[in-house]
Amino acid sequence: MKSQHRHIFFALALIIALFAINWINSGSNMRPELSFTDIDGKSHSLEQYNGKPILVTFWATDCTGCIQEMPDLIALHKQYTSKGLVMIDVAMAHDSPEHIKAMRDERQLPFIITWDSNNEIAQAFDNVRVTPTHFLIDPNGEITMRKIGAINKKLLESKLYSMGLTAS
Repeated sequence: MKSQHRHIFFALALIIALFAINWINSGSNMRPELSFTDIDGKSHSLEQYNGKPILVTFWATDCTGCIQEMPDLIALHKQYTSKGLVMIDVAMAHDSPEHIKAMRDERQLPFIITWDSNNEIAQAFDNVRVTPTHFLIDPNGEITMRKIGAINKKLLESKLYSMGLTAS
């Protein structure tokens, strides 16, 4: 009987320890350290944008919601990049460079666009699977917003304002 109690105690302790480790690790709201190449072959790293807010958007050329929100994202780019906002669009692995470039040209997308061909960027951002998904990173590298689904432009503008950015 004592052996059974020890096993139960050990199992409970193990479960609590695993929960604690997972809770501590999931509490990190800092941007991942990663490098990538945009669809034009230029190298980037998130570190190079230290001191600037970054909006990272995961999207796909076949995502209706992504296409519908593009005018808002283009407007945000026009209003805030001169104030320091960096906008990075990450096309999902199932897309192709040809489709991504065609979409960029057709929609005149002005932001940095990369193709996450091996899901490395999606995994670095907590395994993104749904598009659109947005992450706003403050100038100190802290992720201050994760939004699945269409962007809430007013909320985003409010967060940018709290970081000292005002629309042009």
